[in-house]
Amino acid sequence: MNMSTQASATATQNLNRFIGEQFVATTNQQDRTTNAKDFLDAQFPLTEGSHQDVSSYVVYYTHLLAFLKDGSQCGLQNPCQFVALTGHKSEPTSVVLKNNDTHVEICFDRQGQMGTTDQANIEDIQVAIPIKNLPTPYKQWISLIHTGCQPTEGNCKVFTAKDGSDYALHQR
Repeated sequence: MNMSTQASATATQNLNRFIGEQFVATTNQQDRTTNAKDFLDAQFPLTEGSHQDVSSYVVYYTHLLAFLKDGSQCGLQNPCQFVALTGHKSEPTSVVLKNNDTHVEICFDRQGQMGTTDQANIEDIQVAIPIKNLPTPYKQWISLIHTGCQPTEGNCKVFTAKDGSDYALHQR
């Protein structure tokens, strides 16, 4: 196992442990939303502030910008972690972040069950955990906010990459 593969495996194990500790025992959806944003702060920190304080996300050229409730704006500490989106750059329906082999999709819906009450209109935060030892690199999507739901149908999610090309993630 080379160093980058070992580092990726360790990061995935740490991510799985973090998810287990933060979400398994939490049943209240508001607590799950708070924990999901804490997860974003830990894995995808902003240059300033917290994902808890974000009122909206937009894509500016190839960068994800977060507008905070105090009126300020910032980006990700590691801008390369933003990899794709769905919808329009000024009002995305989702954004995709990547940390090692793990993808996270932040889904927005102003009329959704959670989106109507969240200041950034976040309906869900889904984590795609890589499934190892398969001929094709599949992902298992897990919702951090909703319980007992299947996030998508079919075997592939397709997004728009920062450069405008397709960004496909195969799921199991």
